[in-house]
Amino acid sequence: MPPQPAVILVEDSPYESALAYVALTREISSVVQVPDLREAVRLASGGVRGLAILGQRAIRRASNRQLRALGIPAVGIGTSLSEADDRRARAAGLRALYRRPRDWKAYLDLLGRVLAEWRVTRTDSALRPARSS
Repeated sequence: MPPQPAVILVEDSPYESALAYVALTREISSVVQVPDLREAVRLASGGVRGLAILGQRAIRRASNRQLRALGIPAVGIGTSLSEADDRRARAAGLRALYRRPRDWKAYLDLLGRVLAEWRVTRTDSALRPARSS
């Protein structure tokens, strides 16, 4: 059985990073924290497979070049994103953008849904979108 793919958490805020890490590790065991997309690209090019979750600053700084170099699906979760942030992030190549709820339970539910959409398949080490029935 292949190793479980990692979630690369791209967040430079210590508070947001700790919060997301705790929430993610409740759902998936392999979470790697990095402060920026440059480090995420380095990790992914070293063979890490999975899903990148970008925090608010990373969402605003993401470029099409960086997201292509990442080579894995990337989604963003931020607290106060404008419509312009949303349009720019999607144009840069983010697969989805979510507003982070302030309520802990709602945040856990959101992360559970995000991971379910990009769950691990047993046939390879990449995360794939969930199939609807």
